[in-house]
Amino acid sequence: KSKLSKEEWNEYFSGHWNFNGEKQIEHLAMFPEELPKRLIKMFSFIEDTVLDPFLGSGTTVLAAKNLNRNSIGYEINEKFLSIIQDKVGMNRKELFHTATFEVVKQKPLNINWNSEIKNLSYQFKDPIKFDKKIDPRKLQFGSKIGFSKSRRQEYFSIKEIISPEELILSNNIKVRLIGIKAKEKDFNNAINFLKSKLKNQKVFLKFDNIKYDSKGNLLVYLYLRNKTFINAHLIKNGLVEVDSNLEYIYKDKFIKLKQENYG
Repeated sequence: KSKLSKEEWNEYFSGHWNFNGEKQIEHLAMFPEELPKRLIKMFSFIEDTVLDPFLGSGTTVLAAKNLNRNSIGYEINEKFLSIIQDKVGMNRKELFHTATFEVVKQKPLNINWNSEIKNLSYQFKDPIKFDKKIDPRKLQFGSKIGFSKSRRQEYFSIKEIISPEELILSNNIKVRLIGIKAKEKDFNNAINFLKSKLKNQKVFLKFDNIKYDSKGNLLVYLYLRNKTFINAHLIKNGLVEVDSNLEYIYKDKFIKLKQENYG
């Protein structure tokens, strides 16, 4: 009963698999049932038990059920329970139930994990302390993190203008504009220019290969919603100098822009 057909054998054990993906609607890492289905058929027999240590939305358990395998799955995020139950049909009223389900919630463990780790014969300690400069929930760099819906382009407002180079966004992240250096004689003029351009405006950010300066400030190209390039406009109006110390994509463009307008 568990035997693969010749066609399945040739397809499953080929170098590459091609099948449609799954929409990331209910879970951040959804995959199609075809993936665990193939793996289960390749490496298990009917009535074997399939272990899924990262249950997620329940796709592997569903595939195991449909292939007459038993399964055990673990999930630490209780928010996914209803998604799993719906996917595997736990709450579905059927005339003939072909599977039995059991949900077990682990009781809190009274364990001092720090003490337990100290008793291990080998303890990994990273000599380089991880420095999380940006909370990924505040600035996602185009990635989807968490379950809150976000638009394709993230927009911000400006909370504070510290200098012609440094601003604070509405999410309290401090950014530095790439490619510009404040001019002492035009400092206040540049501040006033930014105030007039950014007042009550939504802005979005673009990034270069280098993400942070030596002080840990996020380096950005700043644009208004209508795509007005703020970094370039500061240079075009002669309110700042071009930063020639860093290497960045628009370096030559900024230098040329300054020369065209002010020689």
